[in-house]
Amino acid sequence: MATASLKRPDASRARPAVPTWLLWTVAVWAVRLAVTVLGILTLLFALLHLSGDPAAVMVGPGGSAEDLAKVHAQLGLDRPFLDQYLAFLGDVARLDFGDARGTGEAALPAVLAKLPLTLQLVAATLVVSVAVGLPLGVLAAARREGTLGRIIAGAAALGQAIPNFVLGLVLLLVFALWLGWLPSYGSTTPAHTVLPVITLALFTLARVVLLTRAGVIEALSQDFCRAVVAKGGGRSRVLWRHALPNAFPPVLAFLVTDTGYLLSGTVLVEQLYAYDGIGRGLVIAINEQDYPTVQATVFTVAVIVVAVSALGDVLGRVADPRVGRESAG
Repeated sequence: MATASLKRPDASRARPAVPTWLLWTVAVWAVRLAVTVLGILTLLFALLHLSGDPAAVMVGPGGSAEDLAKVHAQLGLDRPFLDQYLAFLGDVARLDFGDARGTGEAALPAVLAKLPLTLQLVAATLVVSVAVGLPLGVLAAARREGTLGRIIAGAAALGQAIPNFVLGLVLLLVFALWLGWLPSYGSTTPAHTVLPVITLALFTLARVVLLTRAGVIEALSQDFCRAVVAKGGGRSRVLWRHALPNAFPPVLAFLVTDTGYLLSGTVLVEQLYAYDGIGRGLVIAINEQDYPTVQATVFTVAVIVVAVSALGDVLGRVADPRVGRESAG
């Protein structure tokens, strides 16, 4: 009787291979991150130098010509423009944007110290938008022919049309001044984040509702949802386990894109509520002509936006059920 030969399992086959699309995504977004940050910093460098003489701001109106020349030499402003630009890129590579005007602290650490408050605001806005917007969108799709579905869709459309500053002023007037339920300014307690989050979340929440509604309605018309219904699947199962996963990728793509808008929107909201994040810090730095802080803030926001976009691209492909079906095929 012949004995069966035993083969050692191939270790290379046992390890799951990294998807090719993931490697390409990481490579493309690494290049995009470098190009985007370089372009933003180049534009910022040019604009800040065209807006005035930083040395004159530091010396003040009472400074002498000797003091001005000394500061020019310290900052390297007496060198050719190209030399200044190359020196600026070298400082950026070392994450050295100089010292903040007034405090004398390094600009980038000072900006990063305020970053958690802004990220907390943005993260809370996204969580509220998803936690409330997805169920409302599914409900609006399920009841699209009824009064409730039309009310939800109409309210979402109205929510997209209300500007942030108008909503913020109304919330301050009602909940902070008239009712006194919430603080009107500051960022020291969780209660201070309620009004800013509501102000930021209205547009995002409304958009999530409308995108979810449209995606679920489209998914319900597809053959795979009809097949589940024909096999006896309940309405809730069709909505939540089949229609919503196929409607979610466009919502995720919007949330990734909206993260950049939320970071820019925090400038107005933080200023309105005196919320001590990087948005309010940017406004103060611009008013005081604090160039190092402006540069450090823009650099930080640019890196975050590009990094979130790259992460969203990966998550979008993972969350899309069609990617799994194509891989299986």
